[in-house]
Amino acid sequence: MKIINVLMIQPKTPQTFWSHDISLKAAGFKTVMPPLGLMTVAAMLPENYKVKLTDLNVGDLDLQDVEKSDVIFLTGMYVQRESFVNVLNICRERGKIIVAGGPFVQAAYGMPGRDKLELDKIDHLILYEAENNLSSFLQDFDRGEAKRVYDNKEKPDLALTPPPRFDLIRPNDYACMALQFSRGCPYNCEFCSVVQTFGRVPRTKGTDQFMREIEALYATGYRGRLFIVDDNFTANRKMVKDMLRRLAAWQEEREYPYLLFTEVCIDMAGDDELLDLMMRSGFTSVFIGIESPDVATLRATMKNMNITCDMSVAIEKIQRAGIEVMGGFILGFDTDTENVFDRQLDFIRRNGIVQSVVGLLGAMRNTDLHKRLEREGRILKDSEHCGDNVSTTLNFIPKMPAEKLIEGYKRVIMETYDPHNYFARALTLLKRFPDMRISRLYRAEPWRRKLSMSKFNYSNKSKLAFEFIKLLFSSFGIQALVFILKALRLGLLNLPISIELTLRGLHYMSVTKRITDT
Repeated sequence: MKIINVLMIQPKTPQTFWSHDISLKAAGFKTVMPPLGLMTVAAMLPENYKVKLTDLNVGDLDLQDVEKSDVIFLTGMYVQRESFVNVLNICRERGKIIVAGGPFVQAAYGMPGRDKLELDKIDHLILYEAENNLSSFLQDFDRGEAKRVYDNKEKPDLALTPPPRFDLIRPNDYACMALQFSRGCPYNCEFCSVVQTFGRVPRTKGTDQFMREIEALYATGYRGRLFIVDDNFTANRKMVKDMLRRLAAWQEEREYPYLLFTEVCIDMAGDDELLDLMMRSGFTSVFIGIESPDVATLRATMKNMNITCDMSVAIEKIQRAGIEVMGGFILGFDTDTENVFDRQLDFIRRNGIVQSVVGLLGAMRNTDLHKRLEREGRILKDSEHCGDNVSTTLNFIPKMPAEKLIEGYKRVIMETYDPHNYFARALTLLKRFPDMRISRLYRAEPWRRKLSMSKFNYSNKSKLAFEFIKLLFSSFGIQALVFILKALRLGLLNLPISIELTLRGLHYMSVTKRITDT
């Protein structure tokens, strides 16, 4: 059987709130997480396909690898567009067969403008989910009859999804590893593309299947943070609880090799059994799309799950369980009034949301929002929104004057990540966390002690210490030191999280400067 050499390429991600450049450097990592999509697609290829994976967030593209390849597999999100197009042109100039899919390709396909011109350079497009389309492409490709577009929209059973190929990466290059448990979301928020991509019926892997993936990751020797990449991890409550019961026991038996985080809806706080299982499974943070404190805005955008509870009460309940709440906020909704900026700042401050990702609304393609604004003639055809949470360019005409909206957005970002305000929120969070005094923890449940001690497992403690000492001599070093001393008064075991929060803060402030200087 003929050997086919495949080069898979993950484009470079620019600096955003999620890139964590400064804190990654301090801890000795090269980037945040590996390209799970490519690693999973690689596991779907036949044995005669010999795969090399290049992540441009870890290292540069080796042109010799391009020359040696028979086929290039390329993916990326819209935020990676610049790098995606650069790689596409390099491979095209060398006459390589290019196969591409993923969020950027999915969003750009069938749309006019500059992105169509780029997609025209791609030989084969794998749209929607690979489980339904990749095998058809491979069969046709082997016969020399491959079509340009494969676009089966059916939602595949995730039992068809193989474990990702961890052998294609160096796990210790990454600050965290990534696995997927489910796809889809029962909610249909107007501005979100998840339902259009993965459907409203949440599909999950089986518990045995997911635990095999955890075991495969464990066998690599990697220990540390693990991101469950689901857009709504708790959407299928029955299946996620079944899996978490197994995961909690597995984690406790191995003294918590993984600290987990994921994305959820705020209504998870109303399910005590679910919250307890997530605690015992080792979840230390969750990202929640809060979007706005305004009920009228939430109702208008179909973010109804945020209306059914007191969001402040729900956030504090999650925090008191020892799970940090990272919040997503959006400015630019039609219902936003001039006081929205102060209301956002007040909500973030009161609730101790340390990582508050505030972005301008973008009308992403294939969303209900984009369709509505297009009907209303409000889409700006010559402007693109990359969805990176740091862009000050709008791709639609807002109800609020654009200059006032952008000015208000910049003020929210500046005040949110002012060092004094940042450390005040961080201290609020630590005060809500479970007691981290050694004497109190000694009397806690065995699983709680093990989970707390696992937070000290940094892979490169000497480098971290060196970078942290340098940080103390930076422009906000005194404020950082005062924060850490206050954190230690709440319990000596707060040391690792207080150092992490300090390093994260330095990154957020760097991104803030980039936004406000534009």
